[in-house]
Amino acid sequence: MKPVMGTVGPAIPGTQLRIVDEAGNDLGRCKKGIVWAKGPQIMKGYYNKPELTAKIMKGDGWLDTGDIGILTRNGELKLTGRAKDTIVLRGGENVEPLPIEQKINDSQYIKQAVVLGQDQRFLAALIVPDQEAVTAWAKVNNIPIVDYESLLNQPEVKELIDYEVNQAVNQKAGFKSFERIFRFDLLAVPFEQGKELSAKMEVKRHAVAEIYKHRIDKLFKA
Repeated sequence: MKPVMGTVGPAIPGTQLRIVDEAGNDLGRCKKGIVWAKGPQIMKGYYNKPELTAKIMKGDGWLDTGDIGILTRNGELKLTGRAKDTIVLRGGENVEPLPIEQKINDSQYIKQAVVLGQDQRFLAALIVPDQEAVTAWAKVNNIPIVDYESLLNQPEVKELIDYEVNQAVNQKAGFKSFERIFRFDLLAVPFEQGKELSAKMEVKRHAVAEIYKHRIDKLFKA
């Protein structure tokens, strides 16, 4: 079989692939979802770690790979992103974004943050400032306010958020040098349940990657 550009090819003999939604329902071919795999080479779980095993093994030998993908009509697999949290940088460093996001969100000026960087040289973030806190800060510091979206473009506000992020994520706070946030973009509208957030109010990273693709691409441009 000839390779198909843009895909990783079909499953090897003896291996099965499924594309499912967040509830584990089969989506079939030509629809984007989470990739599950089953076969003799698939791991049975983590040694002596039943909780971690339960997160990835979905019964009857199916492994939740954590990848987002599509099965073409001819059975080739196209990978489009990651559903699981772990970010792997270009240098091979593994980053768990949740502790970084939680630390950033401790700032009184930040409402939500999503750390980005899969296959990139460094980490970046999409940040939703706390509108009330930032607006109050701007008034106290005599920063011109035409409207909230314009306010977020003021250099003083960007400097404020940059300071807050750097104070939260640094080596003194227990983070590694490659876990620092080198660039960020400010969003005026908070993430919403059913859009960027799941029913459990957890960040749907693949959805964020799709919705904000243009803005994310700018963060990683040289």
